[in-house]
Amino acid sequence: LDLRPETFVHDRARNLPVMRIQGVVSLPIGAEIELYSPNVSATVVGVRLLAGSDHVPVALCLDVDVPEAYWEER
Repeated sequence: LDLRPETFVHDRARNLPVMRIQGVVSLPIGAEIELYSPNVSATVVGVRLLAGSDHVPVALCLDVDVPEAYWEER
């Protein structure tokens, strides 16, 4: 199966997408992703490979813990 050329960043606690990164980026657990508006940091809490199929490419997903302040501004 082909690997999708992007990485999904997902707020695990809220089950919400945070962003897509153009490229395959595998960060270690504990790494921080700096977010803006407001300026907060999301912490990587898990790394998953999303199984693909013959019609859907495999994708890399970073599960993150996002501070509440980020969602309050949305």
